Amino acid sequence: MIRLRNISVEMDERKILDDVSFEVPNGHTKVVLGPSGAGKSSLLKIILGLWKPDSGSVFVDNLDITHLSERQQMPVRRRMSMVFQGNALFDSLTVEENVGFFLREHSDLPPAEIRDRVDNCLEFVNLPDTNDLLPEEISGGMKKRVAIARAIAFNPEVILYDEPTTGLDPINAKTVTELIMKLRTERRVTSVVVTHILRDAFAVGDSLALMNEGRIVSDGPPGSLLESKEQFVKDFLSEIREEADLLLQPSTGSA
Repeated sequence: MIRLRNISVEMDERKILDDVSFEVPNGHTKVVLGPSGAGKSSLLKIILGLWKPDSGSVFVDNLDITHLSERQQMPVRRRMSMVFQGNALFDSLTVEENVGFFLREHSDLPPAEIRDRVDNCLEFVNLPDTNDLLPEEISGGMKKRVAIARAIAFNPEVILYDEPTTGLDPINAKTVTELIMKLRTERRVTSVVVTHILRDAFAVGDSLALMNEGRIVSDGPPGSLLESKEQFVKDFLSEIREEADLLLQPSTGSA
């Protein structure tokens, strides 16, 4: 379980995170929504231990990691992976070399076992026979799947996603959200997904947290967001009203 309790971070006299609390049970997917600058990606840095909060606590399976040293945090970080918005692939490395990069750098696995692990990960994301391709030779959607394959190569318990479908066409975006759900159902991975795309949030999220100006203004099951009476929630949904209306259709009996 990931649990944030009363997390606050201030930079340049501006509140980045303001008394943020939420939890993600093991095997669940928490989606963090909100406008640009709301503090969504900052939460991922806090969970990874890359940032130290000014106040509050971060727990991973009841271990308080808030004030651990870099060395002490390494065993916890090895249980987590990150899928970056820009994929962060190495342009000069093949798909196979990208997926196996951290295994080669940070594990004692023999080369043959690393190759097998890479093949299994690429098979999981439905990219067999792409081992020898370079990033420039594959599409944006394929790059995202390679990034996910790399993220699962260590068999993490937790995966953090920063805007995983931004810039992808609807077909590739659907493929990525299906992979996030597949990791939850088949591997019981715990996930935190930062996104501004409402349809993706409803597709993958067991719970949705909506942020504004560093604070969480709504947190609960997906349906509670659409039913909220909070003014900011209404305003946020009005900005993407067409998308929100499509999500409401099944409950209203619309075609």
